[in-house]
Amino acid sequence: MKNDAEESGGIPPMDPTIGWSEFALGRHIPGGKHTWFEGSEIELLERVRAGWPQRGPGAGRSDLNQVVIVSVDPTGFMSNTVRVNESTRLSASFERRQSHEEGYIRVLAEGPREEALHASVVLYSSATLLQNGGTRSGDFDWEVVCLIAGPEAEEPMDPLSMARNMLEKTGGTFCEYSAVQFAEAVWYWSTRASLNVIGARDEGELKK
Repeated sequence: MKNDAEESGGIPPMDPTIGWSEFALGRHIPGGKHTWFEGSEIELLERVRAGWPQRGPGAGRSDLNQVVIVSVDPTGFMSNTVRVNESTRLSASFERRQSHEEGYIRVLAEGPREEALHASVVLYSSATLLQNGGTRSGDFDWEVVCLIAGPEAEEPMDPLSMARNMLEKTGGTFCEYSAVQFAEAVWYWSTRASLNVIGARDEGELKK
């Protein structure tokens, strides 16, 4: 993968403007059901800028033009997953990411939260955000769309999110994934489920 200077003929490009998307701000809330960052919004953007030169293509992408993923210091991140086994208590709910999107079944688990040993931030370019009827949240070159934190450095994308993108469903941005990528994602997520936040609160385990 070429770095920025190589791709621009040896002349370092101007720093891009980076901001939060409203989608991410409403989704990654401290104490909520998705991964979150306990620091400030500004602090997270500073970590993204620090890791920007080493960014890589997002899942299923081959360049740095549309979707990128930036590894960041995992300190202060909380994962939202539970490693499932035979004794894990499971439940399910029917949810929608946003009111105008199609719903899906979300499997929930009660148990200890997986430790956030690695963290990364997924960002979409301004042009990519407008695909498939999407919107931008500000006048930024790139917007934070998703926070990822867990025990593995190379966490596969959730298969449902991959399907949403590949089929260009509402809320998805087209990307063509390989059969191997789908298989690896299904295998990884076959033993993980989202933390049941209500159950965690009841048992005082929300922060563990």
